[in-house]
Amino acid sequence: MKKTNVTISFDEEKLTALRLYMEQKDLQLEDELTKAMEGFYGKHVPSNVRDFIEMRSSEPADPAPRVRRPRPEKKEQTPTAAGGNP
Repeated sequence: MKKTNVTISFDEEKLTALRLYMEQKDLQLEDELTKAMEGFYGKHVPSNVRDFIEMRSSEPADPAPRVRRPRPEKKEQTPTAAGGNP
């Protein structure tokens, strides 16, 4: 599935403290936020919609259209001075 960025405003001092204490516990803020977003998604999006999205995301993507490249032209063989092929 294609990812997108979410931007929020948060107090800078609180964010610094949060990152500091999470690092002490070997946690990453981004990982925890992703888990929270997955929880919000599970809580607020109806299950039939989640199933539909899951079904769509598991389908193989259409292959990219093939780009046709012109074939290189064959060089004509010119006879050598002796009259034979090179």
